[in-house]
Amino acid sequence: MSETFDVIVIGGGTTGLYTAFYCGMRDMKTKVIEYQPHLGGKVSFFYPEKKLYDVGGFPGVTGEDLVGNVEEQALSVQPAIVTGEKIESIEKLEDETFALTSTNGEKHYSKSIIVASGLGSFDMQPLQVKGSDAYEGKHIHYTIQQLNQYAGKKTAVVSDSRVGIDWALALEKVASEVHIINHGSDFKSVYEQDVEKLEQSSVYIHRNSKVTELTGSSTELKGLILNDGQEIEVDDILVYEGLKIDKSLYDQWGLSTDKGRIPVESDMSTNIKGIYAAGDAVVYPHKTMLIGSGFSEAMTAVNGAKKHIDPKAKSQVYSTVIYKHS
Repeated sequence: MSETFDVIVIGGGTTGLYTAFYCGMRDMKTKVIEYQPHLGGKVSFFYPEKKLYDVGGFPGVTGEDLVGNVEEQALSVQPAIVTGEKIESIEKLEDETFALTSTNGEKHYSKSIIVASGLGSFDMQPLQVKGSDAYEGKHIHYTIQQLNQYAGKKTAVVSDSRVGIDWALALEKVASEVHIINHGSDFKSVYEQDVEKLEQSSVYIHRNSKVTELTGSSTELKGLILNDGQEIEVDDILVYEGLKIDKSLYDQWGLSTDKGRIPVESDMSTNIKGIYAAGDAVVYPHKTMLIGSGFSEAMTAVNGAKKHIDPKAKSQVYSTVIYKHS
């Protein structure tokens, strides 16, 4: 049987990472399990270059910087980190510990669980162009993390949404050339000023256009060809053409749900004793769907989990008194 942890955190986004950190403050042996191949969750995917203003202590912070800070903070307490695994089932054993089984058959064991996996797992819609597999992960990207990697490069954004406009305008600051390729005539989910900023920028805008072919060697991308025959030289392609969202497995795990989210008590406990939840996954009266809210909920969930596995534990701790890390 594998090692048993005090708590397993399902979800490695900002809420899940802060949960892991606070678990460390409560001296809990912790494991984080994240479905994506990297940590950061929705902030990492959708807001890496955007300034966020709803997190205490930051007058404004980009999503990429916030994720970097929260990840560094979490890793300082040395939790076990598992990426690329999706939890398929949760079973409560006779000794009251939990056995979690992932879709690839891996098993994990814990005395408590904190669900911080948002509204479910998601994958980006891939670029539907023959031969694109050869460039995935190297020249074709589905998030704009680490903006400086595009410095001085020729780039293209394939998107019909506000996210694509945001990416194109962010790339304009570092790339030598930026194209945005929209298969329709209009952009979706945008404000008028978003389109105005794009049109006033140096970004080349291609409406009613589709990528039909990629050019280059078997490993090095050289460019792309549009449906009108236009050839564009590019080093990297960023794609945002929507998400493929998998329904959460909360019901399958035995958790009560309300429109896909988990109702919780004031201590973030769920209907299953020993399982808590925080962040976008939860619902309760007057719930706010903000990044900062998840941090507060995380602390409450951790304190609940700590009392669950050790009823004599203090209800909370003060970092100024007990936290020893420099």
